[in-house]
Amino acid sequence: MIRFLKIHDLAVAEQIELELDNGFNVLTGETGTGKSVVVGAFALLRGGRATSDLVRTGAEKAVVEAMIVTPGGKERILRREVSAAGRSRAFVDNTLVSISSLRELVSKQLDLYGQHEHQTLLEPTSHLDLLDQYANLQTIRDEVQSLFTNWRQAVDELALVTKRTITRE
Repeated sequence: MIRFLKIHDLAVAEQIELELDNGFNVLTGETGTGKSVVVGAFALLRGGRATSDLVRTGAEKAVVEAMIVTPGGKERILRREVSAAGRSRAFVDNTLVSISSLRELVSKQLDLYGQHEHQTLLEPTSHLDLLDQYANLQTIRDEVQSLFTNWRQAVDELALVTKRTITRE
């Protein structure tokens, strides 16, 4: 869950700070109040495409930072920087990470829904995870995954032993 968001020199916004509550948060407001800038910042944190036109005119770089709390209760600091030249870097707890690593971490913490667009619901690979979360089945799912992995290894080992026995006869 995202607790805090800080935006610096993104699009037309010089600085925005936003504190978020537990659960569902809705962003509303008049035209021109910065809703799109905030949504764009969230999209960058989700690993979205970064281009030089996202950097505020006259600034060297745009920076989006967020403090999240993982499902295990650990606080993490995320940061995405976009230079005026269009280069992008991502950080988790001040450690440089790949954009895909950032995307993987944040996609479980944040989803964006708009009037005509949504992210996770369009990804069929996320549907089972959403259902398991809703039904509180993650622990059971992990146990079944582990048992299945052990079973597959046993089947593979049996196949090797059987193949050796047949070839020796």
